Amino acid sequence: MITYFNIRRHVNLFLVSAVVFLCIATYINILPNKLFFDDEELIYKNYYVQNLRYLPQYFTQNMIAGAGKISNMYRPILLTSFAADYAVWKDSPFGFHLTSIVLHSINAVFIFFLILKLFGNKFIAFFSSLFFAVHPALSEAVIYASGRTDPLYAFFMLCSLLFFISCLEKKKNGWIRYTVSILFFILSLLSKETAIVFPLILPLVIIAFLHTKNIKELNNKKIRLVKLKVNNLNVLLKTALLSLPFFTISFIYFILRLTILNFADTLNFYQNNAGTTGTSVAFLYSQNLPVRLYTFSKVFFDYVSLIFFPNYLAIARTPQIITTILNHWVILFIFAIIIFVIAARHNWPKNGIIAFALLWFFILILPVSGIIPINNIESEHYLYLPSLSFFVIISYFVYFIWQKVKSSEIKTAFAMLLIIITLLLSLRTVIRTFDWRDPITFYNIALSQSPGNLPMHNNLAMAYEETGNISLAIEQYKNIIAVGDFYPNIHHNLANAYVKQGEYKKAETEYKKALSMDPKFYFSYYGLLDLYQKTGNASKAAEMKSVIDRLQKGQQ
Repeated sequence: MITYFNIRRHVNLFLVSAVVFLCIATYINILPNKLFFDDEELIYKNYYVQNLRYLPQYFTQNMIAGAGKISNMYRPILLTSFAADYAVWKDSPFGFHLTSIVLHSINAVFIFFLILKLFGNKFIAFFSSLFFAVHPALSEAVIYASGRTDPLYAFFMLCSLLFFISCLEKKKNGWIRYTVSILFFILSLLSKETAIVFPLILPLVIIAFLHTKNIKELNNKKIRLVKLKVNNLNVLLKTALLSLPFFTISFIYFILRLTILNFADTLNFYQNNAGTTGTSVAFLYSQNLPVRLYTFSKVFFDYVSLIFFPNYLAIARTPQIITTILNHWVILFIFAIIIFVIAARHNWPKNGIIAFALLWFFILILPVSGIIPINNIESEHYLYLPSLSFFVIISYFVYFIWQKVKSSEIKTAFAMLLIIITLLLSLRTVIRTFDWRDPITFYNIALSQSPGNLPMHNNLAMAYEETGNISLAIEQYKNIIAVGDFYPNIHHNLANAYVKQGEYKKAETEYKKALSMDPKFYFSYYGLLDLYQKTGNASKAAEMKSVIDRLQKGQQ
């Protein structure tokens, strides 16, 4: 006998299957893509990842310690996921990309059920998850292997939210579900630092869930009210009690990151104001909170533009630094917030979707909004989970229009338009996957968008070197030095290229130049040692070996 529950379950299965199918079809083209960019220090040159016996170090050292580097990133669960992939696939890119596709597909399904549980509307839940699955703005987080940090932390965060909501539904074994929710939150936090704001999401989820539940109960009783009022005291008490363990975990994590897990100035990614550009503009941004918040006003509109017009996709974005509140972008941002708040208040008695979406975005974007000075001011992958806000609002208005239209012909045309828009978004994402096919293609495209990006020039030079185009690599390194001689690693890489060409004297000069810029750039000491051993210069090799031994003792 077919029951209402079975019909509803089969409809849900059909909808999520459609989302998963389109998601896989959109991203399957990334399977042949190479590993490069951040994949070097996180995967194929990270010896921690390549041997699971180093698993304890994932939880005590920075993210790229296994590559011999220092970072203020601490993501042990991300490293664990890479290690699991490496154990199965070794350094084959196929397996790493397959995991990313699977994670993104599951996240799209979780979003369907999250929106469905919070607002009870399949239409909005379906289109929110569908847009999330295929939208080009999110492609950066899925296409390249190291971008997995966003789908991974989102996966655990959505798991935590779904288990948390199941507790609110008063199902059996609520305390077990609640404990599992806490555990998933910890895993999310250990996948990416931005999950620290997760506790701020919980009051939002509780209020949205209870609000929708009360509306359903009132509708069932056929009671019409102009404004729905919830028992504020009970809601506040329940929110405080349920959220307290999550806030406590975030606080403990924050303290740990400032103390024993503080690898490279956790609260200032600029590292003495010269980490990225070395300019006075960078110093002004990193040292001035109002400037960072003013700048975010322009970044916000860039993100909005990216959602509605995702034609220009770039890995390296350099937004304008805004220094005054009188800037037109700041004024527009304030005006936009006022409009959103008015719309949210108007919408609240019905379902509260706009208020939920607005708060969801600003809570999740908070860690990369300028509150903490980060040198990557604007990036597409920052939108991975916050973008759900836009998709929910768009889906809500699409549903509103659908409900208002009575003509079947117009509804058919409207449905066709939605299908075309979805396929166009998917196609734009597919096109984007080709940009990441191999390092040389990618870096050339990135430099065509940001010609002055010196790190990208360095990456292109290294890609040339790895593919045997040593002359092109040397040319790139020299061009970088001519534009701005700031980085010892450029001279080190140039020296390595000279070694491969057999120009040992030039290589020695470049290694020494790197060390003159930074005496603690240990790679060049080892480079000189290898060079002297290769050329048979025993006395200089012994001298360099002695220097390295002294440095190692000094580190101990």
